[in-house]
Amino acid sequence: MVPPAPAGAPAQRIAAIDVGSNSIHMVVVEGDGAGGYAVLAREREMVRLGKSALSRGALSSGAMRRGLDALLKMTTLARLKGAAQIVAVATSAVREAANGDEFLAQVKATTGLDVRKLSGREEGELIFRAVRHAVDLGAGWSMLVDVGGGSTEWCLARAGRLRSVKSLLLGSLRLAERLPGDPPSAAAIARLRAEIRGSLRPLRSPTRLDLLIATSGTAICCGDLADHFAGRERRGATGGLRELKVRELAGVIERLTALDRREIAALAPVGAQRAGSILAGAVLLAELARHAGVDRLHLCDRALREGVVLEALGQADPVGEPPGDVRRRQVAALAQRAPAVLDHVRQVARLACRLFDLTAPIHDLGEREREWLEHAALLHDVGCSIHFRGHHKHSHYLISTSTLDAFDPREIEIVALVARYHRGARPRGRHPAFAALARWQQRTVVALAALLRVANALDRTHAARVVELYASLVKRRRVIVEVISPFDVSLELQAARHRAELFERTFGRRLEFRQGLEAAPPR
Repeated sequence: MVPPAPAGAPAQRIAAIDVGSNSIHMVVVEGDGAGGYAVLAREREMVRLGKSALSRGALSSGAMRRGLDALLKMTTLARLKGAAQIVAVATSAVREAANGDEFLAQVKATTGLDVRKLSGREEGELIFRAVRHAVDLGAGWSMLVDVGGGSTEWCLARAGRLRSVKSLLLGSLRLAERLPGDPPSAAAIARLRAEIRGSLRPLRSPTRLDLLIATSGTAICCGDLADHFAGRERRGATGGLRELKVRELAGVIERLTALDRREIAALAPVGAQRAGSILAGAVLLAELARHAGVDRLHLCDRALREGVVLEALGQADPVGEPPGDVRRRQVAALAQRAPAVLDHVRQVARLACRLFDLTAPIHDLGEREREWLEHAALLHDVGCSIHFRGHHKHSHYLISTSTLDAFDPREIEIVALVARYHRGARPRGRHPAFAALARWQQRTVVALAALLRVANALDRTHAARVVELYASLVKRRRVIVEVISPFDVSLELQAARHRAELFERTFGRRLEFRQGLEAAPPR
């Protein structure tokens, strides 16, 4: 295995390969030097190593050949993509197969790839790391279940801290062997449910579970089937997660039990390779939710390969990271694209939040909007990484198209628009992205952009001369902002007066500035 790169290393390209029981996945990424990354390519081959390994205890010659072909293709693609490291891991099918080491030796001889066999605990920890990097798990209890072909990893966490990992010999391919018939009978499905419940009985879950997250292809496929059967478009993720209600999952199982494998394979979300195992996987997922005592699951597309990427990049294990920091970390990573203005945007963010707090009685916005303003301030100049000219529009583009998994897509657009309107034309209905928002969202963008314009002006020199702000809300519809600084801030005050127009138009109050401390005498 290639050793992980040190944290803070220059940008590098890494490929991570997950040799699973059902499929082999690869992701090629470019590190940003700060522990984050951008995805350059994804590949998947359904080789079904576990079909023979889990039932007969050894990988068949056909499965080994398909696996070798897939890995040769993936390693070739990774190198063409410029990957300096290719890191690969194998899970339950190879772990349990009597000839698993023989297969890995063939992989080494054919591709030069050293594949690391993971224990169930290691697998669960890496999956948890991948999810924790993208999702705010909150302050309460959360559970992660990864339903693979041969095993299920059950991870329990509180306040983002991993408390326990259990690897269960339950998987979609393994359990499909317990469902004879095409389609299987109701009695066979009932027996399968009883067997799963018996296996889960020793596992304890918290009395109150705030979040049950399901990863893996089986879980994502069940979510896609729920949308398909409901006749709706595939639902997008909110904060890196898609919701699947348990009653919707029950409907998916009911529909699948009435179909034979040929009919299941014809369903767009499934395909031929998963047709024989998706019903067993769906039943297992439903029983996991039942045992956890929840009425909905949250699906996450992050999985083992992303955890391997983070490990290879030297990303610090996020266990114990305070709730909410996922979003801040993702914003900070994006802001790193314009390192020359980092000090400036941090000062603007501080001043923008201070202005928000001082003017709370006139804008009537809450903590959610304050957070959006802070993020927009931190990213308002990220477009300078493309070109200074028109950088506000470049900032909108970068924020809108970046991977900010912890945010709802509409939140991302609001943050992007607030950043876009920190200068230039004020928000207008003829701007397509702004026009696409709901009315309340448009009002929020305008209010936050008005505050951001003033905050940005108060650091006109990029010298962080403003130490503190105070404000008085005068009865004659005026707001007097006292700017505290021991330095001459005449340029900042002049810029702030010039950029006050949107604030005054939005809030119907005249905005005035004065310096609260005398300027330092010139040297």
